[in-house]
Formats: sequence, structure tokens, C-alpha cells
Amino acid sequence: MSLLLLNASNRIAQGFLKVAAESGKYEKIICADIFPTYFTVQRLLKFKSSLSGNIELFKIGDRQDLHDVIKQANNILYVSHDYTQLTASKKNLLVATLDLVKNKNYKTVAYVAPVEHDHQEEIDEWRHLEVEGRRFIPQLVGIRSDITFGPQSTFTNKLASRIYNGQSIYFQSTGQSCAPIFTGDLDQIVAQVLAGSHAGKLLLAKGHKHIDFKSIIHLIEDSLGTTYKAKLNQSFIEKIIHPTNNCIIGQQLYCPSYINLTQLIANYKALENTGYDQVVGDKLVDIEEYHKNNKTIVDQSLKADYQLSYLIG
Repeated sequence: MSLLLLNASNRIAQGFLKVAAESGKYEKIICADIFPTYFTVQRLLKFKSSLSGNIELFKIGDRQDLHDVIKQANNILYVSHDYTQLTASKKNLLVATLDLVKNKNYKTVAYVAPVEHDHQEEIDEWRHLEVEGRRFIPQLVGIRSDITFGPQSTFTNKLASRIYNGQSIYFQSTGQSCAPIFTGDLDQIVAQVLAGSHAGKLLLAKGHKHIDFKSIIHLIEDSLGTTYKAKLNQSFIEKIIHPTNNCIIGQQLYCPSYINLTQLIANYKALENTGYDQVVGDKLVDIEEYHKNNKTIVDQSLKADYQLSYLIG
């Protein structure tokens, strides 16, 4: 039995890769990605080196590549990628994947759409895609996750990195609270789906506790150590050219992941429970307890080379 993990390079997908590799049930796991920069290959190779089993990397350059790699597996797990300005739309690759899968008999077809990987102008697209997808793929499972925290979180690790390195964080909050879910809990939900649970369902994965973004930042500060404090809105340049604007000048000043981070905080809307078949998660890790009992470690060994070309970062 084989598994295709699409968009495997990002942190959240790496957690799913670890669960799949440690399950021992796959003869082969194919990690496919568009790999737009060397850094995106490097981060996956480093993570892969900590795992055992037959794990292959595959670069997707066009639809034919996608077609070829889909034929190599009988289980498909799609994770929305974290490339925020390198693609015009987050939904196009998923649409193409579902189109290629619909006429074939796959044991499991699932996708995970973490809110922190959204293009902000497409935040309402995932549910529509899932409804359309189930018309042709009855066993399709869709998982929509709220903000994540933990070692495999894109969101909290980006915040922690900026706090650790003394970089300003442009903070314009809507005042809304989110219900963060621990990446380890999300991993277990995905493991259940890969084992055959929730077939044909649209799931919402969120934590039990609601918390605002400023409180999350304070939790990360405390877990980094007493010497680390977030520099909120302390950049003079950011007060003139907001990273949330995503204008041409801003794209030269700020790296895409930072632009997306600030837009997410500024535009976030709480995920409602309505419209999903099930809200999943039981005995979930509490975000406050987690940061109280675990020190946040910022990995500086992998610097995103593309970030170095931006004037501010």
C-alpha cells in the first residue's frame, strides 16, 4: 500500500508524514510538492532524514507531473501549501488533483486546509470545493483546521521566530478569538482518516479553548524565556507601508510568509461550527498548558534563503 502526500514540504504536512511513516503500513510514501525554492526542498529533506521507511520526493512542475505521481499511489492526502505569493490561487492545485482522482478507485482521498495557509481572498472557497468534490468522489474527506500551535505549526513557529530574532510584528487584530488546535492532535485526526474513519465527511478541527492573538503572542514570549519580548508595531517603515497591504513596494520589503501572517491576524474570522458534518477532537491539548510546560525552540539551522532578499524580512 502506498500514500501520496501532496504539498509535503510545509510544517503541518511534515507532522502527517511522521504519523504515516511511523504507522509502518505503507510500502512507499511519495512526498510531492512544487518546491518553488531550494529552501522548500531543504526543509523537507532535513525532516525526512529523521524518519525511516521508503520515502520518495517528487517535484510537480505541471499537470502531467501531477497526473504521473497520482498514478503511483492508492491513497491520497492533500495539504494546502504555505506558498502565499508564488501561486495565484490556493485552490487550483486541489481542483486539478480532484479532477484527476475522480475516475479512479482510491482507498482514501482526503485534504487538509489549515486556516493559516489560506490566501485571504479565498477563505470561503474550501467548503464549496468539498461539496463539488464529493459529487464525484463519495469517499472524499475534507478537514478544515483552525489556527495550530505546537512543533509543526506554521503560525506559531513564524511568530516565535520573529520574537526570537527581535523582529517587529505588525499587529492589527480584529479582536476576534480563535480556537487553536495542537498539531499533535491534528496529526491523530489525520491518522484516523487514513485508517478509514470519517469517509465522505467534511470535518472541522479546532480546540476547546478560545483565545485572542495577543494572548497567543504572550504565551510564546513566556515559553521562549524571560528575555524575549515581542516588538509589536515598532517598525517605522511598517507604519508607512503596512505589510497587510501587500502592495508592490511591500512585496520588496517583506517576505511572503510575513505578509500572510499579518494579513491572517488582521482578517481572521472565527470558524463557525455550522456547515460541517462533525467537529472532531477529544481530550485535546490546551494551548495555555502546553506553553506553560514546554519551552519553545526556534530552529535557526534552516534559514529561508529567499527571505534574505527582502529588505526587512
